[in-house]
Amino acid sequence: MATSTTIQTQCLGYTPIPVALLSAEEVPAVDLYRKDAESGRLRLYRAADVPMQPEDLQRLNESNTHWLYATDIDHEQMQRFIRRKLDLLIRDESLSLRDRFGRLNIVVEGLLTSAFETNDTDEVMKSASQISAMAVRLLCRDDMTAGDLISLLHHDYQTVTHSLNVSYMMVALARDLRLVGNDELPSVAVAGVLHDIGKLSVSDRILTKSDRLQRREQRVAQKHPALGFRRLGKRTDISFAQLMVVYQHHERTNGKGYPVSAVGDEIHPWARLCSVVNVFESLISNRPYRGRYSLAEAFSMMDQHLSDGLDQEMYQCWKQSIRKK
Repeated sequence: MATSTTIQTQCLGYTPIPVALLSAEEVPAVDLYRKDAESGRLRLYRAADVPMQPEDLQRLNESNTHWLYATDIDHEQMQRFIRRKLDLLIRDESLSLRDRFGRLNIVVEGLLTSAFETNDTDEVMKSASQISAMAVRLLCRDDMTAGDLISLLHHDYQTVTHSLNVSYMMVALARDLRLVGNDELPSVAVAGVLHDIGKLSVSDRILTKSDRLQRREQRVAQKHPALGFRRLGKRTDISFAQLMVVYQHHERTNGKGYPVSAVGDEIHPWARLCSVVNVFESLISNRPYRGRYSLAEAFSMMDQHLSDGLDQEMYQCWKQSIRKK
């Protein structure tokens, strides 16, 4: 599930540190490693007792090095550092909202990719919760519109990127609809991050196939809501609403969805919310077998037939929110 900020499996056993959060004035007092571009192996970049100079950070940025790494011995210390620096980034009014969200999105994509690659549900849940709380603080600003949001997102169709985009869109739409109070929006965001967690149990060969899936492969791919439900169903740190997003986001009100062909109000409101933005996000993002559609093309396709079985009030609200921009 590669993204623009992919952390490859060679880095298992190490905690990724976003270069965007480092400054010459404050660098964690741990050994930092850099990935070799040719071999993919990690090599010592800076020992814990060696100061970081401004020109060092400049060279890292110029070489498009977005991540350094610390051993997992220092994992908790690094997690605290990242959370604190992200908090400062979000509150930095000297940066534009666009710059702050752009930097935040790069970091959270990488952190979530790292969690997904472990295939450890505990790690995914912890990362989803941390990421969502931070993102909601920017998404709920009055100067952040749905149209602004779309222009800031990455659009490669990978599980992590798609999950984050759906999460952000769910928050924007839930807020516009006043579906929940602002205090519940982080929970909505977590649901969006987790909605495709069942794909961790589906072969990458199917998820990244460069042409359309055969019928047998479609049946395998369509198991992911049930697989996600099984993965999360016995946990105590997930709400019923969040679990229904995982299980029902491909259901349709007309009974033509899956996995159980639920109809109407049998589908949880949060799942209906996810269905709307899930279809939309899939259209405006690159897929393994086609390029992305424009916003006008996406809405045209949804108006013609792809919105059949979606909650129409939610769909119309989403369309209006995007067109305001």
